[in-house]
Amino acid sequence: MKVLILGAGAMGSLVGARLSRTDAKVVLFSTNRRHMETVVRDGLIIEELDGSLTRFKLDACYRPEDIPWRPDLVIVLVKSYATQPAVASVKGLCRGSTIFLTLQNGVGNWERVAEQTGKDSVLIGSTAQGATLVEAGRIRHGGKGLTVLGEPEGEPSRRSHEVAELLRQGGMETQVSGEMELLIWEKLQVNVGINAITALTGIRNGVIAQSEEARALSTAAVEESVRVSRAKGFPIREDMVERVMAIARATAVNRSSMGQDVDRRKRTEIDAINGAIVRLGEELQIPVPVNRTLTQLVKILESQFKPVDS
Repeated sequence: MKVLILGAGAMGSLVGARLSRTDAKVVLFSTNRRHMETVVRDGLIIEELDGSLTRFKLDACYRPEDIPWRPDLVIVLVKSYATQPAVASVKGLCRGSTIFLTLQNGVGNWERVAEQTGKDSVLIGSTAQGATLVEAGRIRHGGKGLTVLGEPEGEPSRRSHEVAELLRQGGMETQVSGEMELLIWEKLQVNVGINAITALTGIRNGVIAQSEEARALSTAAVEESVRVSRAKGFPIREDMVERVMAIARATAVNRSSMGQDVDRRKRTEIDAINGAIVRLGEELQIPVPVNRTLTQLVKILESQFKPVDS
């Protein structure tokens, strides 16, 4: 199988490196030219959870025209706001049978992919893996976690099982599910409880569970989000706050993706995470003052950023 990682930042690089252990051909793609050129020249270095360093030799490029072949599988890991242009930029290089698997944060991503590719080409997934981009060509694996994938609707298909098996061969614990929409909304609760708080305060994920103040703020944000999500029709699990804290502990050394964006003075995915809860809260007339405040604070930060290479 030929696999294109569309959006090879921290998570995309991690997934690409793991898949390079299999028989698949893998190419990383990112508009971060420095990162891609470093990977081509020196390989991709991963700081593993046990502190060891592993170097992976990978193909990588920063221009769509340099993708070396037509992919059978595109794993979409660009920021949510970049989904449509990113998929459009590679669609012409793909086959009619190419599968697009989104493992992105937030909600609404598979629909954005489907607008470009058609619904029948899309698989949706959620991963609890954690990774941080330390510098060009080097990432830190910040936490192991389950990856789940399936069809946008209905039971897992043969292709769902085939892609899941490929990820397992790469060493990623992976399952298939017939309830992907619910799982995506449960992952949203985790993002709501961790990302904006870590972005605004500069802390790593583990502090969310360790600090009384951070834990209280996260709990309030998640409880608002759960109320909105249930009103939207998703039966979110009763122990969602405890689940968020468990993931924060499991990815304790990781800097959340939104935290990394703020560190690099880049646009964040706040609109697809806490901002999505704010929009739905307005729609459903459910007050969400904590998520509104977190969203506003992140947007104030963003307003001070100058455009940089993504």
